[in-house]
Amino acid sequence: MLNNDKSVRLTHFFVRSCYVLLAVMAIALPILIKNGFYKFDILEKISSYVFGPFYAVVPAGYVALFCLDRLLVNVRKEIVFEDENVRLLKIISWACFYAGCIGIISFLIIVLNDFLFETLFILAIGEFFMGLVVRVVKNIFESAIKIKNENDLTI
Repeated sequence: MLNNDKSVRLTHFFVRSCYVLLAVMAIALPILIKNGFYKFDILEKISSYVFGPFYAVVPAGYVALFCLDRLLVNVRKEIVFEDENVRLLKIISWACFYAGCIGIISFLIIVLNDFLFETLFILAIGEFFMGLVVRVVKNIFESAIKIKNENDLTI
């Protein structure tokens, strides 16, 4: 149990660090692009296409981070197989799917404007994959809760 507690605490630290990192990036991105903190001309051309998608995904990032934070609090309290955790996992999966949709739309807009920027497409596919993984974990939790509730009713 000691290693598990250390792992949960470390994960909790990283999740909370991501709150700060996301805020720093939200503030720093326009400053970096405005001051020419890029070495490739293509970045200057597509910088206008980066702002919209990034800022559209920031709220979903904070929602996912908040849900991860709540999940870790529940794990530390040893509240694992509960409906609240399933709800949190569901929200995280939808945030990932939302981010994936924004990535795909951004990729298509950039491609239609004669830019080749496949990194957005790869990131979007990764976001969809993470949404799918979280969805599977949510479904497993849902099934486990159902089994737990049935076992609690058994004499």
